[in-house]
Amino acid sequence: MGRREPDSLRALPRLFVPGFDPEEGAQELPKEELDKLRKVLRLPTGAIIAVLPNDGTVVRCRLEGRQAVPLAVETAATEAALRLTLAQALPKGDKLDEVIRMGTELGVAKFVLFPSERTVVRWDARKLDDRLRRLQTIAREAAEVSFRMRLPEFGVASGLKEVLDQNPDAWVMSETEGVPRTVAALPREGAVTVVIGPEGGWAPRELGLIGDRGVTLGPRVLRVDTAGAATAALLLCDR
Repeated sequence: MGRREPDSLRALPRLFVPGFDPEEGAQELPKEELDKLRKVLRLPTGAIIAVLPNDGTVVRCRLEGRQAVPLAVETAATEAALRLTLAQALPKGDKLDEVIRMGTELGVAKFVLFPSERTVVRWDARKLDDRLRRLQTIAREAAEVSFRMRLPEFGVASGLKEVLDQNPDAWVMSETEGVPRTVAALPREGAVTVVIGPEGGWAPRELGLIGDRGVTLGPRVLRVDTAGAATAALLLCDR
């Protein structure tokens, strides 16, 4: 009995190949993605896959050897209407991996990474490049699993001041008592930037920079990785 072609795009194995152009016909897949299809998923020649060109479309393809043969171009409304940028002060350990994974799954459009005054982790130039490549891989895999149409972007800033200079309308998660504005009250259309602070809290000079930009997730104290995911969930999950 032959294999039945899945009707739903959600049922197909998915992979991001930025720049994949169905007008060019059969195209060779990147080795890393091909190994995943062949060695991990054990897909045979003739299997139907979904290639994501990172332009908002899905290309239904047939796997032939090392190539993907385009069959049809389709769309899926899985991207959030709100473009959320999550600016994250660098945490310790592997917490940043979880921030990126969960944020990508929930629909974050861009991550901006920066050291705060109380950040313990410091990235030199070589370490920065290696770390960014790893985080982009985590984001790509999370985007494929969650059926995103676009990969999140990444940016790096030197500190909170640069983040706020580049995003003058940003909101900053504050641990100060009595902050009246909650994340749930932020705009749900257009673009919004939310800044998540470090594990040790903001330094006095940084609190001065925040001014009246402060927002809160409520009365409880959340871990750094929980705060980012909770923010994204509140702003994106119904969009």
